Amino acid sequence: MRKNFVPQRDIDLAIDGLNKYFQRMLDTQSFNPLDMKNFMEPIFTEAGYRDPISHNSRGGGVGGILIVHDSGVGDLICTSPVLKEIRRLYPTAHITLVVFQRALDLAEPCPHVDEVIANPHTFDLDGMPDLFGWNLKFVSQKLLRRRYDIALAFVHYPCTLLLSYMSGAQTRISHQFNPGSGGGAVPFHIFMPLITDAVSNQFYGSHAVNRNLALVDHILKMPVVDRELEIRCTPLDRATAFDVLRDAGGNGNKLIALCFGGSSRRKQWPPENYARLVERIIEHEPDTKFVILGGGPTDKQSAAVFKQALEPGIVERVIDLVDRINYRQSAAVLELCNLYIGNDTSAMHMAAALKVSVLMPSQVAADLPDSAGGVLKNYYPYRVPSVIVQPKQALDECRGSTHYYGCRHSNSHCITLITVEKMFEGYELLKRRIADNNIEPLFVS
Repeated sequence: MRKNFVPQRDIDLAIDGLNKYFQRMLDTQSFNPLDMKNFMEPIFTEAGYRDPISHNSRGGGVGGILIVHDSGVGDLICTSPVLKEIRRLYPTAHITLVVFQRALDLAEPCPHVDEVIANPHTFDLDGMPDLFGWNLKFVSQKLLRRRYDIALAFVHYPCTLLLSYMSGAQTRISHQFNPGSGGGAVPFHIFMPLITDAVSNQFYGSHAVNRNLALVDHILKMPVVDRELEIRCTPLDRATAFDVLRDAGGNGNKLIALCFGGSSRRKQWPPENYARLVERIIEHEPDTKFVILGGGPTDKQSAAVFKQALEPGIVERVIDLVDRINYRQSAAVLELCNLYIGNDTSAMHMAAALKVSVLMPSQVAADLPDSAGGVLKNYYPYRVPSVIVQPKQALDECRGSTHYYGCRHSNSHCITLITVEKMFEGYELLKRRIADNNIEPLFVS
């Protein structure tokens, strides 16, 4: 691989320029992306970050590619086909992947990148001075030491668009953000002039995987060959998974993974309902065992409520691994499971990547307008037999909602309308879809 290191003199020149612009921004108390480009482009050129390249053919002389991912584990899994395709298209390039700390564990074994760098910044900052200052420190320490011919930004926070420019990358690729897009105190669209190539919002109606691959399809003008998700576990991860299941008596039975978490409480079906569903499944399939995955105080509390709600004797059929294993070990456990039943979580995306079938309740009611529930349209289980159970109607406060999450509430709300009977019906439907190897998602309400 081409190392593409930058001489210290050029690094210092770029850092000095960024520092001067930062001070200028503080003095004027304003930020203008075009003003920043006018100020920094001559400096990036003098420092060699704008040397001409050609990347519209395989390999294309590209020495360095930066891929910036600023969200969690589920989103990283939905980006995994991009990592495979970029390596296939640029076999000699040095590829750097930047991820948030929470996704580092899953990113580290990826064979398609040369280095993984954790960005400890875990939330969007409120104003331009803090945002710019954080990025300046990060690029100075981590990114400006290489020349990146291409940066691909997979954006959930506006600071990532700014970061891709401050990295010195010559070609900067992302999705298009129009006025009105979110982003808190600093909206996304403010930074769009810093991007050289953007994919139109027309791709936002498709699954996140296809939307991510659109950066390859429609900007690099190179056909995508492999759209499958990917998770890499180490032999030690698999050995650990086998041992914890064996010690708990989980090997040799039908094993179903459960997960009660979710990035928002509105996506969490009550754990007491999961207890009733598990009892129904055991009534029909008495040899089945269950393993609970997840981590953190909320998941631990939900697991405790779930186990307390179970009928006497059934709790012995449950293996609680919450907070006992990491993400990769959880993936290795999922590899040994027959299917996944749980909320829209990173574990759901891990299951889909491992071709483990999914039964999932959703907070997006079936009667909401087409403009609602983008999270379900963009993040349903990808290319695996799956059944998604929705409330038939939204609760009164959410009727007619066009909210991205469908349900307007931050706590468990519309999703509570899903009955145990409807979830069990979904379970029976899922078994048929598994038998038919039908990988199209089925939505029921």
